[in-house]
Amino acid sequence: MTNVTRHSAAATARVSVDYRPAAVHLEIRNPPAPGRSPSPDAPQPVGSGIRGMRERAEALGGELTAGPSPEGGFRVQARLPTEGP
Repeated sequence: MTNVTRHSAAATARVSVDYRPAAVHLEIRNPPAPGRSPSPDAPQPVGSGIRGMRERAEALGGELTAGPSPEGGFRVQARLPTEGP
């Protein structure tokens, strides 16, 4: 959510949490900034925030992806196991 407020002109974000027996699945999406066209071919952003989130997910045995969503805006998805790696 911090990245949404720092790096997006979006006024809203959608957070989904899906708890399953083996893992928790998270998805955070923010819509495209007003007046900007979606660019599905845009390179994936690089920064310590996303890198740090990915490293923490992997340290728990999970995974994280982040980048522009096909509909425009930005999407972060994570899978975090409910048991140790």
